[in-house]
Amino acid sequence: MRRRFAAFLVVLVASLAAALPGSAAAALRGDILYLLPRESGQIVFLDLQALRASPHYRLIKQRMVPSRFGHLERFLRPMGVDVDRDLDWLAWVLVPPGEDRPGELFLGIAQGQFFPENVEQFFREQKLPLDAYRGQTLFPVRGSGAQGLFFIFLDFSTAAFGTRESLALLLETRYGAHESLLGNEALYDRVREVNGRVPVWAVLDDHYTRMAVRQFVPEAAKFDEFARLAERFRFSTLEMEVGRSATINFQVWCAEALDAQTFSLLLEIGLMAESWRLKTANPTLSSVFESADVRAVGERLQVRLPVQEEELQALLQRRRLR
Repeated sequence: MRRRFAAFLVVLVASLAAALPGSAAAALRGDILYLLPRESGQIVFLDLQALRASPHYRLIKQRMVPSRFGHLERFLRPMGVDVDRDLDWLAWVLVPPGEDRPGELFLGIAQGQFFPENVEQFFREQKLPLDAYRGQTLFPVRGSGAQGLFFIFLDFSTAAFGTRESLALLLETRYGAHESLLGNEALYDRVREVNGRVPVWAVLDDHYTRMAVRQFVPEAAKFDEFARLAERFRFSTLEMEVGRSATINFQVWCAEALDAQTFSLLLEIGLMAESWRLKTANPTLSSVFESADVRAVGERLQVRLPVQEEELQALLQRRRLR
């Protein structure tokens, strides 16, 4: 997660202008969830059809979508695919480093009108080199080898994007040679809770939850007790409810109820300090932090950030929140 976690705040608030009360959001399809590797640590989903209804769509895209998708967009444009018109939804997954994997893996997935025949014809006409893995054609987007970026078709309307290593892991999972997300029951259950409910959501494991909290409320992370609590995080979810008012919901699952209670106290103090620090530099964001409702419910910490519609433009106009 390279961008500041506060960018999620901007995108979720912007969804207020894109979604209608009671409207159903698009969902990450079940067959796609079965392709994700068990080790997936962060899963983010954007319903682009809903977000395009917002006048702030361009800025949302600029602030939220990973830079790697810019390479994909430039790759698809000559083949007649317009990302801003032809994509329905966009998702990406981060797989944290592991014992047999020194680096983080990025995997992007999108649904839309891709016109696979146009892509294949373009490569044939241009006599461009192709790669393959498990009988699947890998179209090179940028560079080659281990650090190159590739694009594959999962079906006529779904494509995946990433390094050769990340796509190989996806394909190994697809063909049953690697365990899928279904083997990570706790994280999979969190995905099922948020999937299809809101236009933008994220599910994070313990590793990415620690990163998110440190970036979202750095003042809370300064406490000595935070390091102990952070090691006991299990996972977290981020989403936005839309009705008469907009509310951003961030939930962190801790190991025990006592951890959640202690964490809620640290977070409340951290949010107050962050609000005070931003009073002059960013009064709009300061006001959002000041209105946060933090509470512990069993082993869960719940943070609710009510955001007024008039705060939307001021938040989006700032290139950097911090």
